[in-house]
Amino acid sequence: MLVLVFIVLLFVMVVLTVPIGHALGITSFIAIIYGSGAGSFSPELVANRLFYGINSFTLIAVPLFILAGQIMNAAKLTDRIFNFINKAIGHIIGGLGHVNVVASMLFAGMSGSATADAGGLGAVEIKAMKDAGYPDDFSVGITGASSMIGTIIPPSIPLIVYGILANASIGHLFLGGLLPGILMGVSLMILSTWYALRGKYPRTPKAKMAEILSSFRTAFLALLTPVIIIGGIWSGYFTPTEAGATAVAYSVFLGLVVYRNVSLKELWDVFMESAKLSVRVLFILVFGAFYGYLLIRYRIPMIMADYLLTLTASPFLLLIIINVFLLLIGCFMSTLVSVTILTPILMPIVTAFGINPIHFGVIMVFNLTLGNLTPPFGLVLYTLSSVAKMPVIKVVKAVLPFLVPLLIVLLICITFPQIVTFIPLKLM
Repeated sequence: MLVLVFIVLLFVMVVLTVPIGHALGITSFIAIIYGSGAGSFSPELVANRLFYGINSFTLIAVPLFILAGQIMNAAKLTDRIFNFINKAIGHIIGGLGHVNVVASMLFAGMSGSATADAGGLGAVEIKAMKDAGYPDDFSVGITGASSMIGTIIPPSIPLIVYGILANASIGHLFLGGLLPGILMGVSLMILSTWYALRGKYPRTPKAKMAEILSSFRTAFLALLTPVIIIGGIWSGYFTPTEAGATAVAYSVFLGLVVYRNVSLKELWDVFMESAKLSVRVLFILVFGAFYGYLLIRYRIPMIMADYLLTLTASPFLLLIIINVFLLLIGCFMSTLVSVTILTPILMPIVTAFGINPIHFGVIMVFNLTLGNLTPPFGLVLYTLSSVAKMPVIKVVKAVLPFLVPLLIVLLICITFPQIVTFIPLKLM
């Protein structure tokens, strides 16, 4: 019965559109009273556990990367990156489709968010593709699909949250996302080439070397951002949290001093907006951590693990079952919310089956990220609808074909854990 209180009650409240932070808190308090009795309710314990849930140096990375992504969009670093990639590879078959994907892969190394990619870089990409004569469906579809790379290639906000809740190395998780992110990009470029050949899509004229070098010089400092972040973490020069602080400082430097396209007033507005978003995220994480603590206290995941062990002893089959479940969950909840709720439930289960937590974390975030492209609550769908001025139902139809290569890559990463674990084990 306690399992029903913990899980069913929470999902009922989510369906009833109760804000997720409140739903987690209400479920937790009811579970305490039901599981231990009203007399055992200790305000001091609750206060201590809530404080403990956010008393983490690593957690500071979340608002820092949120802020860094917002500043980069305000400073229009995306325009410079897109222009350089267009000059370099826009002339090959697939043209702006490839430019779209590669730009998203680079911006992923700066923002850590699919929504930030779709809303910032996506606006630049869709306008350029429309101006060049690409079909609206293709432009929106490839833009939405490529934005999914934003939460896989480091830095990744959902991977930070998973690492905190699962007590896993965030540095390992970041490096574990590199190869899957590259595979996502390659798969989308293959599909883009097929569309371009079938539809005879336009290609931009081949740029002269002088033009390529000029656009590279303009974008060089922006392109250094992912190198600084990933290289600093890989080399051990700074932690993921310090990488977030470095990204903020560097993006402010570029916007205010180098490019001078962000005023102090605009920067203040960015700080305020980022603060509001960070508070919403941290409020969810506070109660998410408390919810996870109670799950472990009442041994809910262990009970579920024992039950699953009676069904199968195969780690691969378990991963397939969990991933089908995650695909369904991703349709109804955002990536961050899903990671916050499900990590405490699933981690003891996958640990019992001997599954590598780094491998599981990357494929979990990968899977749930695809929910951003599925109705009814896919945030990227609504972002693209606003950017492209296209009805949501048309956006859904446009992105569906591009989910196929991403699902294939997900299955490959599930089947071959080495794709995720190879770089972390070799470099760290």
